[in-house]
Parts: sequence; structure tokens; C-alpha cells
Amino acid sequence: MAMEDKRSDPILAALTAPMSMKPRQAVMRRHEAMLGELRFLSERESPDENLSFIRRHKWSDERLSALFALNSVYQEVLGPLHASTRVGAAGLGTEYPIRHGSQRFDASHNVRVQNAIDDFYAIVERLGFLKEWMTRNTCGDLVYYIARFERDSDSNQ
Repeated sequence: MAMEDKRSDPILAALTAPMSMKPRQAVMRRHEAMLGELRFLSERESPDENLSFIRRHKWSDERLSALFALNSVYQEVLGPLHASTRVGAAGLGTEYPIRHGSQRFDASHNVRVQNAIDDFYAIVERLGFLKEWMTRNTCGDLVYYIARFERDSDSNQ
């Protein structure tokens, strides 16, 4: 049975604590939606084959919830910031700084964001997750790619 929404994921709580209200709410809504999709995949008449497979490979609801928390933070906060650091041919945002509201996009911004991304990916890898999983959009996508990873790991042993 999938994890209840009311239980707080400690990774989600730690990652969202320093956030302002709007991004925190967006991350939490996304995490809740992924938990809801996990429940759906678990409880439907014929359970998802990939979900059944990864559960046999020690993927608990708690471990999936931690992955969903990281994925949600990346999708809602870090991914868009990371995209803002991409340097174009015209040098916009590096050679020619851009101001948007109170935010300044320049070389200094790019360094700060890249350091945050590097730190985030270190956490992801330390927890045994793949960086590529942060760019997956839904619980179903993640379950599919986890199953593919586990099957590849099984065939390499």
C-alpha cells in the first residue's frame, strides 16, 4: 500500500524548509501528486508490472517518496534555475547581464546556481539515485526508468 500523504517525508521537509511559501507549496503539491499516482499504480485492478518489479528490488514507498521529494525540488525550483544558466551565443546572462524583477542573471548567478546543482546532485547520488531521474515528469515515468535500471543491473551481474 502506498504511503499516506499526511506523513511528512523527512527529505521533503529538509529541502523545503528554507524556501519561501510559493515554491514550497509548488514542491509539496507535486510530491503529493506523485504519491497519489503511486497509490493509483498500486491499487488498480492489475497492478503496474514495473512497480511490482521494483518493489521486489527493495524499492519501498518511503524510498520512492524520497526520490519524489528530490525530483519535485528539481522540477519546481532547481531545474528552472539551472536552465537560466545556459549560455547563449550572444552572451546573454554572462557577457551581457539580464535583470528580471529583482533577479540579476549574470556570470556570478551562473556560478551560484551551478554550485547548488552540484551539491544537489551529490545528495542524489549519495542516496543511490540517478541524476537523470530528476528530469522525469511523473511517478509512472520514474517507475519505468527505475525498473529499466534494475533490469539492466540484473543482466550485468
